[in-house]
Amino acid sequence: LAFLQFFEQNPLPQDNKVETSRLYVEDIHQKINKSLHGTFKGTIEEKTVKTNSTEIPITIYTPPNVNKDKLVIYFHGGGWVVGSRQTLQTIVNYAADVTKTTWISVEYRLGPEHKYPIWLDDALDVTQHIIQNRTAYGLIFTHEIFKHLLIIVLGVNETAKIGVAGDSAGGMISASLSHLLKGIDFQV
Repeated sequence: LAFLQFFEQNPLPQDNKVETSRLYVEDIHQKINKSLHGTFKGTIEEKTVKTNSTEIPITIYTPPNVNKDKLVIYFHGGGWVVGSRQTLQTIVNYAADVTKTTWISVEYRLGPEHKYPIWLDDALDVTQHIIQNRTAYGLIFTHEIFKHLLIIVLGVNETAKIGVAGDSAGGMISASLSHLLKGIDFQV
């Protein structure tokens, strides 16, 4: 019932333009995320992963009391055309909290501007980078010493298990990565 009421108050756009659909999806998810804002008690860090052809933004969600023996890489849905790593951030925060695991939400280039297999290439590049640099992802502490800011990164263990997850198109990406890459230990 609440779902139907929500969409009565936020009707679908009348045109089928990609940009209109993207704005609508971001707006809807921003409203949903706003209602759950502040529930995540861990740290949120924005980074980029440099690939051969571009830089891919990622968001790292590290809950308090994180389990440093595993890490999950998440890919958003949206038919490879709409959505972003922010659209389902509350689900990723919640998953990080409940599992006490660092979750990394990955952006990837969308169609129709970018053609297949660009989103898979982006996901492969970022996932390989994280697998090879896993200890750089995890807890971040900042401390001021002698008026200088000291940043300490305590990433996951070198032997940490790495999993992939996603919804809809992101689920297809994570399933594909499970078959294409060595170093993925589980799929959510």
